Amino acid sequence: MNLDYLNSLPEEKNKFKVPLGEGEKVVFIAKGVIFGTETGRALGYDTKVTMTNSRIILDNGKGIWTADIANDITGCQVVDRGKGLMKEHFVQLDLKTPVVCGDAREQITVYGYELAFKKKDEPKFVEIMGKVLA
Repeated sequence: MNLDYLNSLPEEKNKFKVPLGEGEKVVFIAKGVIFGTETGRALGYDTKVTMTNSRIILDNGKGIWTADIANDITGCQVVDRGKGLMKEHFVQLDLKTPVVCGDAREQITVYGYELAFKKKDEPKFVEIMGKVLA
């Protein structure tokens, strides 16, 4: 994992006011992202994504989902599946260990995230993750 690459990226404005740790800087932001689980279950339709030099933070308006890049992420790939009206296109992040979330009524176990970025944001995110995971 190439964490030095993340540290070498220019700092972006912390537009979404994410609390940062010591030595942490924002390197990528995007909004209007469709966010879901690896099974396609929607978790947010207007999610704000902030990537720092150590974490990915997803704010779906109901909660904050955080993944430590070095310790939680094992893979990142662009997925295209289906045809016609059933066509899906998204970036899939694979997690090392599952995340259990929910409340007393319902709990779900999440093994990865699906992120459908706007066309202008996806290439930059995929490029960064490709270089980090290389």
